[in-house]
Amino acid sequence: MLGYPWAAPTTLACLVVFLLPMWALRQAQPGHWRDGAWEWTVTTGSRFWRWYARDGGWGATTLGWCILFATSADVVCLAVHERRHVAQNLVLGPLFMPWYALLWLVFGYERHPLERDARAAAVEVR
Repeated sequence: MLGYPWAAPTTLACLVVFLLPMWALRQAQPGHWRDGAWEWTVTTGSRFWRWYARDGGWGATTLGWCILFATSADVVCLAVHERRHVAQNLVLGPLFMPWYALLWLVFGYERHPLERDARAAAVEVR
């Protein structure tokens, strides 16, 4: 439970800068609290959906302890992958975003240690 206050600065920043404006512009909708994360879904047919989600190239992103899904379809492996990022956020707190960015610069996406960890967690549910 201590991870939620520790990760709160990242979550609040993501809510204020990204999720709440998307909700106000009807680009995303808040959903349910499930398995330790607040789920959001991109509004089908919205401008954001047309730009990023409709072609299937982007599935979801974790923003603190919020997850923004491209679709409301229940994709178990994707949800497990993103919830692993929530767990990483709970451990790293406000250090998660800068640490993630630094690792991305060093390793790229495919060899990124946090992504590899999340992919491994998703493989376990298959």
